[in-house]
Amino acid sequence: MAAAKCDASFKIEYESSSPITEATVTYLNPPGPTHDIKQLLAINNTIKLNDIQNDIQTPDTYDLEVKLAVDDVVTTKRFSLNVGRCTSSSCYVPKIYEIKVLDDGQIVMNYWVDTTTNLAALEYQIAKDPGFKDEDIIYSKVGFSDVNYTQFENIDMRNGNIPDKTRLYIRIRKYCGRDGVSDWSDFVEFDSGIWGVEAYCLSGVDDRNKDALCYGTDPAWKMKVTLQPFRPDIGSLICLTNGKPAIPENIRDFEQNAPENLKKSGIRWIRFLRSNSDFNPSLIYRVKPETGEIEVLEGDVKCY
Repeated sequence: MAAAKCDASFKIEYESSSPITEATVTYLNPPGPTHDIKQLLAINNTIKLNDIQNDIQTPDTYDLEVKLAVDDVVTTKRFSLNVGRCTSSSCYVPKIYEIKVLDDGQIVMNYWVDTTTNLAALEYQIAKDPGFKDEDIIYSKVGFSDVNYTQFENIDMRNGNIPDKTRLYIRIRKYCGRDGVSDWSDFVEFDSGIWGVEAYCLSGVDDRNKDALCYGTDPAWKMKVTLQPFRPDIGSLICLTNGKPAIPENIRDFEQNAPENLKKSGIRWIRFLRSNSDFNPSLIYRVKPETGEIEVLEGDVKCY
């Protein structure tokens, strides 16, 4: 089916006390020529791309660079323009710029939408296969991690559906209220990290047992937790991987296989098993079981 014809244009807003001596637009991706728009800019600050390149009607995402100069003073601006949905719908396809996996396993998506004026919600899907068949989709969400739109979306890790150390694929689409729903974006592949930190824990009724914490022997229990902020220190809050504080009632609800002592009295002692600039696996911390906060570093005992 042929793409609908439409005007693809953008507006240049600038202030200059001197006349513009050079004005160009360059097609960066897909690669294309550089066009002189100085005369068009002198007439109107809205530049119609169909006037300078006939194939702008081809459905695609165009990465452009505009350059303005007054003699030797030059400024440039890069942006993207989606072409191909210019019939009755004005709900344009969003674009994923980049996926980052932070040290704590948090997945952060940097993405673009053409406008927030009609942005009602964002939907993203994560799958184990780029075909996004129902049986391969492991997580889907409609909504934002924040109250409003931001360019960087923190993927909700608390549901427990996203596996560690796995090649995954993500795509997004935009909900535009009365303007409908956009098509799905191109997918981006990425490798997940490890959400949370494994640790050996002793309950509030256990004595401090160095061997149990150092070697994971009974009565220590191995569980995965997160930290707020993400490094162990006095006052750091230990949370379960669903984001709730690691206090007895939450342990009972979420860690159903945990020992009864942990369910009833929470965590009193903990040793984190990760080794990097933030975590030293030789250290043992004392925790307030009723709040999940780190109370003190046990300086008189180490695992090695």
